Amino acid sequence: MADRKTPRRETRRTKAQPRAVAARPGFTLTARWAAVILAVIVALFFHDLLFGGKTFVSPDTTAPLGFVRMGEQSLWHDHVYPLWNPYVFLGMPSFASGAYNPLIYPPDWPLALLQKVVPLPDMTWLILYYALGAWFFFLLAREWGARAEGALLGAIAFAIGPNLVAVGSHGHGSQLVDSAYLPLMLWLSTLWLRRGRWEALGALALAGGFQMLRGHVQICFYTWLAIGLHALIETIAAARRPAGPGPIPVGPAAAAASAPVSGLARGVVPGLGRALALAAAAALAFGIAGVFNLPLHDYARWSIRGGTAGGGVGMTYATAWSLSPIELPTIVLPYWAGFGGPMYWGGMPFTDYPNAYVGMITVILALPAFLANGSLRVFALTLSLIALLIAFGHNTPLYAFLYAHLPLFNKFRVPVMIILLFEFAACLGTAWGWTTVLERRDVPAARRAVDRMMLAVFALLGVGLVVGVIGRDAWQAPYEHLATASHPQFSNQAASLAFAQLVGDIARVSVLGLAAALLIWLAVRSKLTITIATAIAAVLLLVELAPISGSLMQPVIGDPPPRNTMMGRDDVTDFLSQAGPAGSFRILPLDEYQSNRFAGFGIASVGGYHAAKPRLFQDFFEAHESQLLKNPYWMRLLNVRFIVSEQAIDQAPPYLREVHRGSAYVYENLLALPRATVVGEYHVVSPPLAILDSVAAGARDAARSTYLEQDPHLALGSVEGATVAITSYRLNDVTLEVRTPGPALVRLSDLWYPDWIARVDGREVPILKADYLVRAVPVAAGSHRIEFRFRSAAMRQGLTLSIASFLAALALMGFGLWRARRPSRAAPRGEAPAAPVAPVGESG
Repeated sequence: MADRKTPRRETRRTKAQPRAVAARPGFTLTARWAAVILAVIVALFFHDLLFGGKTFVSPDTTAPLGFVRMGEQSLWHDHVYPLWNPYVFLGMPSFASGAYNPLIYPPDWPLALLQKVVPLPDMTWLILYYALGAWFFFLLAREWGARAEGALLGAIAFAIGPNLVAVGSHGHGSQLVDSAYLPLMLWLSTLWLRRGRWEALGALALAGGFQMLRGHVQICFYTWLAIGLHALIETIAAARRPAGPGPIPVGPAAAAASAPVSGLARGVVPGLGRALALAAAAALAFGIAGVFNLPLHDYARWSIRGGTAGGGVGMTYATAWSLSPIELPTIVLPYWAGFGGPMYWGGMPFTDYPNAYVGMITVILALPAFLANGSLRVFALTLSLIALLIAFGHNTPLYAFLYAHLPLFNKFRVPVMIILLFEFAACLGTAWGWTTVLERRDVPAARRAVDRMMLAVFALLGVGLVVGVIGRDAWQAPYEHLATASHPQFSNQAASLAFAQLVGDIARVSVLGLAAALLIWLAVRSKLTITIATAIAAVLLLVELAPISGSLMQPVIGDPPPRNTMMGRDDVTDFLSQAGPAGSFRILPLDEYQSNRFAGFGIASVGGYHAAKPRLFQDFFEAHESQLLKNPYWMRLLNVRFIVSEQAIDQAPPYLREVHRGSAYVYENLLALPRATVVGEYHVVSPPLAILDSVAAGARDAARSTYLEQDPHLALGSVEGATVAITSYRLNDVTLEVRTPGPALVRLSDLWYPDWIARVDGREVPILKADYLVRAVPVAAGSHRIEFRFRSAAMRQGLTLSIASFLAALALMGFGLWRARRPSRAAPRGEAPAAPVAPVGESG
């Protein structure tokens, strides 16, 4: 009997085996797989740069290289860290202005070492941040309740969106890098708020510090604005929940039940205390970046970013890049306001592309997210609304209110830059919306709402397709009238061409939208597997976003420029480089006034470009509508010895002598004074701005006299026969040898700035602000050695603060890791245990 039973048992096991194989789970989208998929998508999108030997060659990519060459020479050859740039304007801080800050961003160090061993493509560092930003977004969306599939779609939309692609490709690398920190820092702050993980709080401070060290303060400000808003909404939501020990749904299950988890429930997280701790993390982040932040803050008050009467950049300048509400349709219709160049009729200068564009697919995938409630939904909607209102700039009263009352806000410009937060919120909606579709596919009653929503989308897109394409004759005239009325220089012919492009755009967008709605309908009814449906959704996203983003990127893709001193070199730079030693003259390039090219060859220009130029120079530049730049008395005073012009100067005055003719004409100004002069008299003028008029009028000879703002009560003597020579002229220090028969002022025609100190024969003396712009020091009769040294107290203090704050953040992370490894203790009687958290990276 026993022998007969054995085969039957084996037969039953054999029959059961196929069922076990059939029940084996399919592909699971983990965080690692998401990282691989996102990296592949990013690599394929930027294939020209990674595999084609190309790079970005936009003007903003190459223009800042001017001073970098001289800064690197100072750093690596002279072993002097560059703090001052004497080659643009009349000189300006290079470090404190954010123009050149080598070696202060630690995440760059490993890649720099790797590039010494492996010949990586030119833009590897930039593309890496696109991939990292996408992966950080994935982690955040998972933590905020999205399924892995939804998080993947949101991450694709975030990384390949036109706004971020335009930012990175057109030379704003620091803005792109700091934008990639946004999802990372929100993820770390959430880990702290939900679970009280001290290591996450320390990592948040460290990431925030690194983000600030990358140099784009405005994006850093917006990141902490988003973190603060999230903490505020979550704290309010926690206070409104009834107390109780019930578990909090976390992970994908939360999306199916109601909404992504918020994590701040009474009895689990002391919401208010942890929210306030984020302020401490922000302070610690500021401290980690103290070596950069303190000099930057100190310089702001001497620059156009803070040197106005109100301490800001001025409302007109601050709101020059304001998004017009008339451009809102570009959120889904990129060609609504034309698309770049002569076809664009929107309100943006230079950035004439659909700044707010996120795409129809992104919007339609996000719609199901509205079917669930939750504080995170409130946060995303609030964030997107605030971002839009601020992006409108001078078009709404909100910007003026924030400019007047929100700390640091008046230092920023380009309101449309905050559109990053709107696009970020839209991508979150995509992640949650797709999660809602996938979680409701097995619940017939729950999926009806999705069905009704998609039917409405079908109807709206169908109507839009009929009206927009078939009935285009009915609205062509109103559209063209709107375009020409919005942009005075927009011609009727351009309006007609823009309309034709828009009609094609409507057809394309409508078809893609209908495909997305159909996909959602099929997915929610389980007509497609989750993997196949998600793959199709990803393809639709890429089909819509990649061509628009690519059209912004392609014009600035080109061959890498030569990485040597030949870049930007021509016969004019060769001539000027031989015209005299450093510090002996300046030039006025009439056709390249805002170019930094000459700075790369150690040629000082009275022009140049920087978004935060010194306030003193800006005052000079604005006086009399910039005519002072061509005023012979100012050119004489400021040591402008050569004028460079692409065309011959008609009827040149006798004091201009042509000395070179080639790719441009070079004229020598025979009236120019040396960079350093000895003067025997001064005159006090009030108010100080009147000095600009006094010099321009040529009332007194600058070779013998100078204007001061305050009376130093000096008794000057005869300077007949006095001499002064520059014996050393480097970035951070200048040395003069002077001999004068009587007490005098020695004027150096370099910009006055408070961080310069002067010593005469080793004894420190005050530096006077002469002729509104430049420096002067008093000397007694006889021979003297004058040393000017740039010494930034803010940088020294900032370095100390950075080291202390960095160690504090590491200690906080170490404490968190030690605490997490301690044996768990039983919860005190009456205290609810913490709710279980679904592992990030599992599809649930």
